[in-house]
Amino acid sequence: MARLICLNSVSQWEREQVAKYPEIGIFIEKLKNIIREKPEKGFLDPILSDTGKKLPCRKHSVNITLFSRRHAIGYSYIIASYLYNENNIVIAKMIFA
Repeated sequence: MARLICLNSVSQWEREQVAKYPEIGIFIEKLKNIIREKPEKGFLDPILSDTGKKLPCRKHSVNITLFSRRHAIGYSYIIASYLYNENNIVIAKMIFA
């Protein structure tokens, strides 16, 4: 199994969201576990394409079943974009959608 690494900006985003909504931590961990177990199953989502360079990035999402769209955070999913090889998975971006 590859080692999962989050960029500092992702770790900061995660800390801020868990501080506001402690229950969100469960879904963030669920998303990280999905990525750890089967990183190759993520949808292709090249990043930096507007710079003319493309990185082979993938993305996964998890449904936030604890909250409805009208309640609390106003979003239904947490989406993570990541790069990976055999040894490492690097989460470059994590957002609500």
